Amino acid sequence: MNTPHLRPKIAVVGAGWAGLSAAVSLARRADVTVFEAGRQAGGRARTLAGNTDGFSFLDNGQHILLGAYHGVLTLMEHIGADPEVAFCRLPLQWHMYEGLQFQSTNLPSPLHILTGILRAKNVSFSLKIRLLSDMAALQRYARGKHADLAVAQWLRQRNVPRRLVTEFWQPLVWGALNTPLEHASLRVLCNVLSDGVWADKSGSDYLLPKRDLGAIIAEPALAKLKQFGTDIRLETRVGRLKNLLDGRVVVNDEVFDAVIVAVAPYHAVHLFPEDTPDYIQTTYQNLRYHSITTVYLRYAVPVHLPAPLTGFADGTAQWLVYRGALGLPANEVAAVISVSDHVGAFKSQEWAEKVHADVKRICPYLDEPEAARVITEKRATTACMPDSATPDFAWLHQRRIYPAGDYLHPRYPATLEAGVQSGLTAAEMCLAEINLKQRDRDTQPLL
Repeated sequence: MNTPHLRPKIAVVGAGWAGLSAAVSLARRADVTVFEAGRQAGGRARTLAGNTDGFSFLDNGQHILLGAYHGVLTLMEHIGADPEVAFCRLPLQWHMYEGLQFQSTNLPSPLHILTGILRAKNVSFSLKIRLLSDMAALQRYARGKHADLAVAQWLRQRNVPRRLVTEFWQPLVWGALNTPLEHASLRVLCNVLSDGVWADKSGSDYLLPKRDLGAIIAEPALAKLKQFGTDIRLETRVGRLKNLLDGRVVVNDEVFDAVIVAVAPYHAVHLFPEDTPDYIQTTYQNLRYHSITTVYLRYAVPVHLPAPLTGFADGTAQWLVYRGALGLPANEVAAVISVSDHVGAFKSQEWAEKVHADVKRICPYLDEPEAARVITEKRATTACMPDSATPDFAWLHQRRIYPAGDYLHPRYPATLEAGVQSGLTAAEMCLAEINLKQRDRDTQPLL
């Protein structure tokens, strides 16, 4: 007799974008329970609940996505979220205040970048050619099998002019990798550019959220999961995982066929079983983190910025997001400060004052802002350093425990796209191994 196959019972610990991606992928094929310690889903990309101080919305960070975020866009399709409603899609543009400025053209890739740089403003023709030469050298590096090194080392080897470092390479690396130049992986930077900016024209587009991040992913994902009967348990902390003799996993005294651990790495290490090998625990303990600070300012009058994204090579604010260009109130501005732990250790009021000073450089008519909110994620992302390898999780996989998260992507820095892809990968691996074990049991001869 063939026994009927029951749907596997799988726990997903963590309802950030990685956990939600994993849960949505599994919901049609398994009985899924989602555990989330917080009051709301979304993880590092979520809406701030409570008082918004009159802002249209506040997220716990100003995220800038790219058209190359195919994992995010596919997830949105699966949960019924419309990217056209969620994002303002803009062609790639680089606008440094009183510095390098260019915009991609309508030509196919890579001509859209080449012609855009040749038409750049506020820079000499020789520096345009130099920037294109350095980009070509980086593409050659990406195609080769060279040893990884720090971006700063590569820039020194090529004797890149200081102006191009401060007005292009440093803002690019800080924004993409959230890691200082001296420690940032050149290989990962190549992966970002190869799969995004250099791959095709649409991949280099900016996707700027014009709705809160909860409405973009978390809320529609939870609604879709509920349609599939997923058990969603918010405000539920999970203790250390344990294995039964038959391999199943115990989560808060409840037995599951497998568990996906999709929480921040500094939480994940405390969930793994007590007998987890030292090399896994050491890998987690050796992770390094960098902060991201977001400053929201609301003024009494409209703010007139020259571009939706305006950068500063010499300011506290690295990028100003002009909300008026996104169809939001024109008197609101969001400022992004990557690697803010290296920029300074300021109090919230000091961050707001410094960013206001940057805004006034462009709009000297502005008085003090009516409202300001400062959000610093002290461990926003793991440092993206040369030759950083993902841990060997074979021991955990054998015990049906599957870590997921943006910090585990083999090619990308810790971004929303990396988180979504990691969650999907963990879900597929988890389900495949469960099905394999089931087939092995079914084919064993009866004694």
